[in-house]
Amino acid sequence: KRKKAMNRQPAGLREGITRGGKGLVSGFVSGITGIVTKPIKGAQKEGAAGFFKGVGKGLVGAVARPTGGIIDMASSTFQGIKRATETSDEVESLRPPRFFNEDGVIRPYRLRDGTGNQMLQVMENGRFAKYKYFTHVMINKTDMLMITKSGVLFVTKGTFGQLTCEWQYSFDEFTKEPFIVHGRRLRIEAKERVKSVFHAKEFGKIINFKTPEDARWILTKLEEAREPSPR
Repeated sequence: KRKKAMNRQPAGLREGITRGGKGLVSGFVSGITGIVTKPIKGAQKEGAAGFFKGVGKGLVGAVARPTGGIIDMASSTFQGIKRATETSDEVESLRPPRFFNEDGVIRPYRLRDGTGNQMLQVMENGRFAKYKYFTHVMINKTDMLMITKSGVLFVTKGTFGQLTCEWQYSFDEFTKEPFIVHGRRLRIEAKERVKSVFHAKEFGKIINFKTPEDARWILTKLEEAREPSPR
């Protein structure tokens, strides 16, 4: 059992230290137990002579087993360190991948763009992966308005981090330019939609932003996103 454990490489430093610690404790427990069990087994087999032989074996085991545990602990810890330094492909990126605009020009890294594009790629199991990200803005802790080169998406983040598109409009559906009402409300008017026989007709959406600055910023970005792409 000990050989099998030592032959199995730890996944990383934490597992190496944990496994080594367990081996050390096991060695001490086994050594102390041997002091009691060895004389009893010896007496059962050979009587008084076996009893004293068992005492000797128990004392030897009390020293040898903890020593073996210490060696195992050092070995497991070393293997864990080695594994942690060698496994480069398991290291997760500390930031989302760089986002490249359609023109292909390399610009300074922007966390907003990297995060937004990554969210668009993974949302609803890649349903929107082919969309071209433009920008996004958080409305509150769970809701955001995302702009692509073809339209807008209202996205919500669930309890476990899952992203869902609650509604979307393509720019082709807009019936007029988006505009701001009451300072921080963005109004999008679009072609008539009939959601179902039980719901009223829908002609667009109103998005309430935290500040007037957010509303004006996203309005500007909507205008930029609708501009023809550079050739």
